[in-house]
Amino acid sequence: MGGGRPTDIIFADKTGNNFHPTEKPELLMKKIIGWASGNLVLDPFMGSGSTGVACVEMGRKFIGIEINEKYFDIACERIRIATSQGKLDFGGVA
Repeated sequence: MGGGRPTDIIFADKTGNNFHPTEKPELLMKKIIGWASGNLVLDPFMGSGSTGVACVEMGRKFIGIEINEKYFDIACERIRIATSQGKLDFGGVA
């Protein structure tokens, strides 16, 4: 995997995720994850789980850490839903 890093600014529209005040759009996270080699992504500041959802959709393994129990619970639920939907996107995020 890993398609090389871009040389310019990355644009990603907000998606209306009201789960966390500092939303990271899943499309943006997919782009960033797509540049990395390997199969495991670590997010030590998981928030509401956008990175975890992106990993599920890309077929990547994910470890998330979140100190705030409210956001941890939200992230777990969002990742559980993404996993149960079986939505996998293996391309188109270079």
